[in-house]
Amino acid sequence: MLYAADIEKARTVELSPAMAGILKLAETQTNDEIVQMLKGTYSEDDIFEAFKRFEELEKEGLLFNRGENLSQTRALESDRRKLLVAIPGISVDSFFDIETLYAGTNMALSYMFQHLTKYVDLHFAGNQNRKLADNVYEVDISIDDFGRLSRSINETYFGILTLHRDHETWLLPLYQHQELPPMLVQCHAPRGHGGNALNSMLRHYAAMRDFDAFTAPSDYVREFYSDYVWDPSFFKTLPNGVDSTLFCPMDKEAAKRELAEHVGDDRIMTTPTVGYLSRVQSEKGASVYLKLAELNPHLLLLIAGPHLGRYQSRALPDNLVYAGFHPREKLPMVYNAFDVYCFLSMSGEETFGLTVLEAMACGVPPIIPNFDGVPSVVGNAGLIANADNFNQDIGTLVSYPSPIDFSEKINLLLNDGEMRETLSQKARERALSFTWDKTAHRIIQFFEELHQKRQLVSPNGLLSVFSAQIETSHPEQQDLKYKSILLGMNKHYERALMGDPLYSQRVEEGVLITFLKNHTVREAEALLAGFIEDEAEAKAILKRVQGLIHATA
Repeated sequence: MLYAADIEKARTVELSPAMAGILKLAETQTNDEIVQMLKGTYSEDDIFEAFKRFEELEKEGLLFNRGENLSQTRALESDRRKLLVAIPGISVDSFFDIETLYAGTNMALSYMFQHLTKYVDLHFAGNQNRKLADNVYEVDISIDDFGRLSRSINETYFGILTLHRDHETWLLPLYQHQELPPMLVQCHAPRGHGGNALNSMLRHYAAMRDFDAFTAPSDYVREFYSDYVWDPSFFKTLPNGVDSTLFCPMDKEAAKRELAEHVGDDRIMTTPTVGYLSRVQSEKGASVYLKLAELNPHLLLLIAGPHLGRYQSRALPDNLVYAGFHPREKLPMVYNAFDVYCFLSMSGEETFGLTVLEAMACGVPPIIPNFDGVPSVVGNAGLIANADNFNQDIGTLVSYPSPIDFSEKINLLLNDGEMRETLSQKARERALSFTWDKTAHRIIQFFEELHQKRQLVSPNGLLSVFSAQIETSHPEQQDLKYKSILLGMNKHYERALMGDPLYSQRVEEGVLITFLKNHTVREAEALLAGFIEDEAEAKAILKRVQGLIHATA
């Protein structure tokens, strides 16, 4: 007797021989293909009964219990293009309740999803089939079933949108499925975490198909990885946006008065204020901010965030004031109460700086450290302070902002009203160029580009053998050389090349032709870099072989 175990339901199911045969093929074959493959072994009645039994089990939620209602979900929707969003570990509902989100990454994703619905329907891989909002659905599809459902997913979805996190490897197997639509992998932490983020990104880069890509909020990420990879075009820049109707300039005196009443500290109305809005953690620059308070007793340094964390038990400088946590609709008031905004993060996860953009949208000039992607957001609309940048992260930190230079920049800006007003106007104008609608539209453009790349993917039908070859340049001298021999035909005996059916080439070229039958070009990059010291030569070999494969497809 044969049995199958449904681990999720903790049930065993008795199988007929025909059912066992179907189960072995179900992950990769359609029903019609399965019938063709099994009809020589089992009778049509046995196969029919086996399918009927599987339908009964599906109704009980057994064996094939994920994604089976995909067609029913599609029937509820329009003919608009659809994106499948796969982000395990984060509640789907949280993206549509922005007050529950603290991390800048999740906040950015929430805004991005809202604006994407102007162009596509969004389906979130989850645990049930339901409508979440207009043009937004949760669908009962498990990541584990993406391979089994690859053809159906490809027929249904324009692309797959997901998020890179270095502690997860679930994405790597998905790259093996050529049938799945293009994948955009958003990256918000290009380095840090003791090197884990960098190494994880390189693994994903190697495994990606030719028509997948990363997105990151600033050009910095592509520039950073260009030192490690041969093809930085896999890193697409996708800037964040800002809600410029919510985050906008207000009457500064009124904002200061409201915050002073909330905090219970009238000094906010009379003393120049420096602002910090973030989680109060070391990697966000909290310790440096304390030093700035000690260096500037004549200023009031405000902290707005969820809580003071480990700094709660410390004796803080009198001019360092905790302004509390505020709901999102109140944040414009908080920003407008600042005379200048300090961004001190030194984490390897800072590719953009969403709070910097929000402060700029409120007309508050920022002061930021000179590291990673944040300067590209500010441009000439703020001041950039010195920072010691590290080639390798240490304890997730990749930089140390200079408290002395930050202090000088703060006082320079507060003592020069004309400069502060000029930068305030520039900050607002620059912030208006970052919109979530542009972000959403750019995602659609990226997927369209990836679909074009997919159409250009060429099968590798080249045949080659490796052999020794005698070279007789002198009658009395015979040299034994080792060569790769390219055959002028493919496995279907079609002539791929003219002239001599055998072409002698370098062993490295033959190895690469063979390797690329089952591996990506990025994996080939790692292979060549491992045994060819001259990088320029290695790149030339790869380019040559790729050209040959494309030309003979």
